[in-house]
Amino acid sequence: MYSDERGMHVELKDYFYAFGIIATAVVSIWNIINHYKVNKRTSFINTVTSERVKWLDKLRHNISSFCGLTHTWTMSNIQGKPEEYELISELDKLRYQIRLQLNPKIENNEPNPDKKIEELIARIPDLTHESKHAELKEAVNDLILTSQVLLKEEWEKIKAEAKKGDLKEA
Repeated sequence: MYSDERGMHVELKDYFYAFGIIATAVVSIWNIINHYKVNKRTSFINTVTSERVKWLDKLRHNISSFCGLTHTWTMSNIQGKPEEYELISELDKLRYQIRLQLNPKIENNEPNPDKKIEELIARIPDLTHESKHAELKEAVNDLILTSQVLLKEEWEKIKAEAKKGDLKEA
């Protein structure tokens, strides 16, 4: 037992209690700060992942609509009819929407799938004449296959981000 200046007796166990209380407070504060940081990062990753899933779905929808409308336009007898203008207008809108959803760049002296898709989207309208139906079918098929590659790559990135919690720079 120890005495302080005022004559109060302080036992050694009181020092241990005080130390325990201070240590608990420090650990609690550290846990709160750490939890806040982890929670903030998790929320950010969830938001980014969710937005990527939405983007993927919208891109898939736009490409399928573009392919379907192109097929309808070129394989039906609507040329010169009022509905042809609406169809062409929708195709033009889709072409620009798809282009705005992509990040075309050259990687290792090769165009990435986004760039290939953009090139096909630009080329397909030039193949809509009856004399080029075989080329059109091939270009649409290439567009679908390239889109499948892009969608699969992006889906794998999304899964990895969700699993590991690490956003990859694309």
